[in-house]
Amino acid sequence: MACMVQRKRRRINGDLSNFILLILYKDGPQTIEQLKEKTALQTINFNTRIQKRRRIRGDKQLSAVTACKDLVCRDWIRLGAQAKYELTDIGQVEAEQTTKTLEKSAHKLETQLLSPSAAARNTTVSYVPVAILKMAAGLISGSVGLIADGADTIVDTAASAIVWAGIKFKKEVIGTLTIISLMFLTVALLFYNSISSILANLAGTFLPMTMPYVVIAVELIVLLSMFILSFYQRVVGKRSQNFALISQSIDSKNAIYSAVAVIVGAVFSLFGIYWVDAIVGAIIAVRISIDGAGLIRETVRSLQGSAPEFSKFKLPFEKQITQRRTNIFQHWIMHTIHNDKLRTKSEIVASLEKTFRPNYIPAVFTEFMAGIDVNFEANFVELIAPLLNEGYLTEKTGRYKLTGRGKQYIKNTATY
Repeated sequence: MACMVQRKRRRINGDLSNFILLILYKDGPQTIEQLKEKTALQTINFNTRIQKRRRIRGDKQLSAVTACKDLVCRDWIRLGAQAKYELTDIGQVEAEQTTKTLEKSAHKLETQLLSPSAAARNTTVSYVPVAILKMAAGLISGSVGLIADGADTIVDTAASAIVWAGIKFKKEVIGTLTIISLMFLTVALLFYNSISSILANLAGTFLPMTMPYVVIAVELIVLLSMFILSFYQRVVGKRSQNFALISQSIDSKNAIYSAVAVIVGAVFSLFGIYWVDAIVGAIIAVRISIDGAGLIRETVRSLQGSAPEFSKFKLPFEKQITQRRTNIFQHWIMHTIHNDKLRTKSEIVASLEKTFRPNYIPAVFTEFMAGIDVNFEANFVELIAPLLNEGYLTEKTGRYKLTGRGKQYIKNTATY
């Protein structure tokens, strides 16, 4: 009966049991306190609003103690010498299988999604249905702008294939130059279409689109698709320091501008106003020209032997994501000082490394928790200074201590 209860609790603990199996498999026998520390990232709540909702729903907190009882009932772990949990023979098999599954998933994520070659390949494949959708909707609706946009996407598909080949054969600069060239070709086409549209309106020969709602719907789908694709390309490009992918992400962002131009033109056409899209198209052409000029400068720097300044190419919501991650690190600093009585810089940095870069999880997963470019040692002052300035901590002879305000903060936020 007891084990049946524990199996029911398994649903409450989610995959915490798997983490414990991984820890015991990688690090050997552990005490319950050591397991609490190493699973803290899974069991702690950093968001007080989430805690409040959990309390209202009556949800139970994830618990290393409960998970261990569950695993003991399953005969996967046992309490051995020195009050340390260790794997049983059955648990060893389960832990090995869990480790292999996790490592296989990490390898697949790395090779099929996050490598530069995979990103370039996925981009090429993604462009095909977008181009087909644009061209089909353009022909059905009679939208010259949408047909031109579809033709531009077909060209982008060919350019993406060139980028893919360039990355595969270590000739990324060819892909970058191709993207830049096509960006300026797009600029020329946008200016041409804008001028032609204005002249046609003045001459009274402009032919309005017949199905503006179809155009709007298709371009909204394209806009969302290009946003996701641009974000993906930017993430992989920054992660791998691949300038060709960064260039592609900018080109995909420009496709968003083009989609907006077509949508604006379609909306105004509903009211019999046909010249607005021409003005918007010209403005977008200027914006793309600015992006293209920036890429040319970075490409020239690269050809001269200087590394591109990847920090200049921000992700959408990067500032908010970085701030959220920093807040979690700062919360963890106060948590470790309060619970684990860690006091010195070296102790706190070691705790941050252990928690946010655990050795029992493949690095490809942990980098999303801690950030691939975060150096806790180098950024310690930047992390600790706000806590001192806000009065949560005090520092004396290199040792940090929670103030009354800091203790109240911990009391009101995350707990095991």
